[in-house]
Amino acid sequence: METMKKFAKYLIWLILFWILSDILIYLGINSTYKDINAKGEIPTGIEVIEMQATTVNGRTKIKVNDTNLSGKFLKIELYSSTGVNLGTQYIEIGKVKENEGKEIETYFKISEVKSYAISVTEEMGESTEGFMDTALSALTVLGILIKFFLI
Repeated sequence: METMKKFAKYLIWLILFWILSDILIYLGINSTYKDINAKGEIPTGIEVIEMQATTVNGRTKIKVNDTNLSGKFLKIELYSSTGVNLGTQYIEIGKVKENEGKEIETYFKISEVKSYAISVTEEMGESTEGFMDTALSALTVLGILIKFFLI
């Protein structure tokens, strides 16, 4: 019976440590993201919910509210502090329903981004490398951290 109590204590401590480390990792990662500035006007019908970057990557969340933009493309351009274009991504807006917005979320792995520009185009151009459609999963991040600390 004493062994079971000891095992239960260790299990509870392990679970508490896991929860605490998840919270600290989340806070540590999200505190490094800073808002970046818009360069020029944002087109009507488009709302930038989140546009943030660290020194090495960033994330974007945009909401399209205008049904007239259905079938068109968003052009997202990222710039350095000196105004150099670091990357461009074209995203198909798709169909926007009446009284419903469409959220578009993308991530990029481009360094030293300080500003952005958003425009709407009729045709899709060529996107540069460095953009991703989904973020890294928690398991992938955990695997990278384990490899980092064990090697």
